Amino acid sequence: MRLWWNQPRMAELPEIDFTLEYPYTRTTGPIIGPFLTGLRDGRILGTRVGDRVVCPPVEYDPATGATIGPEHLVEVGPAGTVDAWTWVAEPTSKHPFDHPFAFAQIKLDGADTTMLHAVDAGSIEKMTTGMRVVVRYHDDGLGTITDVHFVPGDVPPAMPRPAAAGDADPEPVAITEHLIGVRIREPLQPHRRRFLQGLSVGRILGQRSPADGKIHVPSRGYDAINRVPMTEADDVEVADRGTVTSFTEITPVQYHGQTETEPYIRCSILLDGADTTIGGIDIRDIPIDEFRVGLRLQMIWNDAVGRGEVRFDDVDNRSYGLTEAVYERWEPTGEPDVDPELVKEHNF
Repeated sequence: MRLWWNQPRMAELPEIDFTLEYPYTRTTGPIIGPFLTGLRDGRILGTRVGDRVVCPPVEYDPATGATIGPEHLVEVGPAGTVDAWTWVAEPTSKHPFDHPFAFAQIKLDGADTTMLHAVDAGSIEKMTTGMRVVVRYHDDGLGTITDVHFVPGDVPPAMPRPAAAGDADPEPVAITEHLIGVRIREPLQPHRRRFLQGLSVGRILGQRSPADGKIHVPSRGYDAINRVPMTEADDVEVADRGTVTSFTEITPVQYHGQTETEPYIRCSILLDGADTTIGGIDIRDIPIDEFRVGLRLQMIWNDAVGRGEVRFDDVDNRSYGLTEAVYERWEPTGEPDVDPELVKEHNF
């Protein structure tokens, strides 16, 4: 049954749309470094491996594993032939253009292998296998693979782009950094939507398995142990207080974008009325020497709950805990501890 008739206004729940992204930094080494430096400075390099020229260049012979040194670097291009291609009709923010273009396998003149890169052809009708393309260098090259793209034709640029404009003696590219990311878009599953709607008005919703009667919080829409689905008819409400079943002290590791500076506790809590724990609960207001398995805690809801003002920006269909968007903190209830032996089966 539904549990929030005549409740305060619920928060809007848009579809999930977020980008998972992190920076990736590495040294470039004796082969990739000159290759990226060349792209920045107006030339394309490959490596001579036996009687073949490989582009993009490689650090090891693919056949024998032998090391390939920088003395094997040779210049190729700037034009080449398209061996295969695919059309990108709807580019994303991660693509090199905001209009349709092609990704193509291009065998540059002087090379024996193909390089995958972008071709700004203008329209799909202008793309063909076997067509000739030529490199175009970007004015703001930084020493990355995106410093160039290709266009139809066979005429090289009038002159290479000046190396690092304004710098008479630019440094070789020794470090490269990229933001690696993927955009995830999906609708909220029905059980997940009802769970968040409940949180937005101050109620915690679980589901009772029709197989064994155990209550799962939060539910994944099915009982994974008994392999049975759970529907809206199985929805039940549980309490906003419970018992600590396990915890750890976390000392934040400093990394790009880290905002945590002080150690804190992360714990799992078995809510009253539930048979599964909620995990990933961060505790910052209770000293570590006062925290323990069996401690009884009460969730303190925040002021946005019930006003339709809760923003569920940090949730998806896979979250297994409670979002901090709905609570301020957890406080000891003052009740006697629960015997740890009684909750040991819920240790996580």
